[in-house]
Amino acid sequence: MDERNRKRTHKYEGHFEHDEFHGQGTYYYADGGKYVGEFNEGNKHGQGTRYWPDGDKYIGQWKDDKKQGQGTYYFTDGKRT
Repeated sequence: MDERNRKRTHKYEGHFEHDEFHGQGTYYYADGGKYVGEFNEGNKHGQGTRYWPDGDKYIGQWKDDKKQGQGTYYFTDGKRT
């Protein structure tokens, strides 16, 4: 997806630093999912929750836009990992 299309289909509410997502914020995905939590230099970084449109969610630590460290993935059917 090119950057122009991304700006039209995704939305961010929160803090910026040097024109990048930074600090606490919420990122809304075009598919209906969202991420609520901490950002660092434009990436998910720190504590946060990622919600998927099917009802699954991950609550935990992030580093450089990837799940890392402690966290739990909750599936719609009640299972968790």
